[in-house]
Amino acid sequence: MSETDSITDAIQASLTNFTQRLVEVSSDQFNEMRRCSFFDPIPSDCLAQIANESEVRTFSADERITTEGDTMDAFHVLMYGTATAYFKGKVVGSIHSGECIGEGTFFGNEKFTRSATVITDGEVIVVEIRKTVVDKMEGEVKVYMDKALLLALFKKLQAANKKIEELLRDK
Repeated sequence: MSETDSITDAIQASLTNFTQRLVEVSSDQFNEMRRCSFFDPIPSDCLAQIANESEVRTFSADERITTEGDTMDAFHVLMYGTATAYFKGKVVGSIHSGECIGEGTFFGNEKFTRSATVITDGEVIVVEIRKTVVDKMEGEVKVYMDKALLLALFKKLQAANKKIEELLRDK
């Protein structure tokens, strides 16, 4: 088998896997969200409401999910794939399945801008929750979404602290 055939086979396998995941997510958005670690703290009845108000979006390789400086109008949770975050053109992190982008959408009534540009590494499927949906959340749904968000932010803080520790150790 030639190198070109191997590359073609790898691309075809990746496309087949992505297509299968997209069909699964679109046909049963609630169950796919239920399987995503970000949504673990949210009871099924609350998650069903969130799933009804959210949208599944797909991105190809090297597409922007967010752009630094843009107004935050949506919150994203990666359901499939990975993406890279850039700040002023420099890589500042990776986002993997189950992680979120745009958590600032949940804070206050202020308009926040995106702190990073996030570009897909390959095919990506996200659940997009618009700011208008976030603003309408109340009661248990809001409490559990806040809990999920706080857990995600805690994980990001732990990762940042670890990186700072490594940088200090290297000096």
